[in-house]
Amino acid sequence: MAKKTRIIITDLTRFKEGSKNVCTAGVTDDGTLIRPYPPYLLASDCERLDIHPGAILEGEFTLSNAAAPHVEDAKWENLNYIDRCSSDEFRDALQTGLFETIQKGFGYNLPNGEKCIPITEKPPRSIITIKLQPHSFSIVGDSYNASKVRANFWDVKGNQFSFLPITDRGFVDQASKIQGDSNAIAKMNYHVQSQSELYLRIGLSRAYQAPNGKNGYWIQVNGIYTFPDYMDYIRCYDDKEDQT
Repeated sequence: MAKKTRIIITDLTRFKEGSKNVCTAGVTDDGTLIRPYPPYLLASDCERLDIHPGAILEGEFTLSNAAAPHVEDAKWENLNYIDRCSSDEFRDALQTGLFETIQKGFGYNLPNGEKCIPITEKPPRSIITIKLQPHSFSIVGDSYNASKVRANFWDVKGNQFSFLPITDRGFVDQASKIQGDSNAIAKMNYHVQSQSELYLRIGLSRAYQAPNGKNGYWIQVNGIYTFPDYMDYIRCYDDKEDQT
């Protein structure tokens, strides 16, 4: 029987519109990164257990020995909500798996502008953290889908990434609410860029072949976290708006 293990949730991402599944990941007390799967948690599980970034959960996890890059997959049972971690605890969790660049984190030299690691490659992991200068990051709307937002940024080595999908559940939910508000994305960018620290959780999709035939693991932004306004980039912005 697997022993009880605590994790701090660092990733809470959504699938395609209409899916009942939610993808989560977190860091254990000993620094192991795990993704509760199989099965994926349901959106109803997240509501019932009050799962959010920074939530401390306890459960029984067994690594499923999944093939690279998704080595974090762990079967789960008896999951319970314990508490919400402090800002310092959350920063420490984010820094587990911190890499200077996406290239170093996934062990693959991405060509400039590339968003997909070929299926023939087997990165050693599927989730990393990178730290950026807040002013180097911006959110942009998706002209093909008004309910989606994308990310543009350059890292500390000057590597540029454009129009990466944001799967962070908070941002996806917010994007659905702000359709038609021409100032909303500008306000969100102002908040992120005014912070002292910015951490991104970067993930790789499951193997997927695009309509153009490109097959591989696609890069996505799983989480966007700012300090000192820890994790509350959207709520903070909304609260300030409510007070004016």
